[in-house]
Amino acid sequence: MVHIELERVEALELLGMVLAHLNNAEAAGDLSPRIATLLAVRDKLAAGLREQP
Repeated sequence: MVHIELERVEALELLGMVLAHLNNAEAAGDLSPRIATLLAVRDKLAAGLREQP
């Protein structure tokens, strides 16, 4: 397992990129295994951002 610490701005930028890729995949009907990874990244970023003051 990899643990990475990001500044809030970096986390928001990464979350934006993940969401953009998920939107593109949804529009294309992409069901590849990378979607599950992107969903996990999205969830972890969102949870981490909620925990920060």
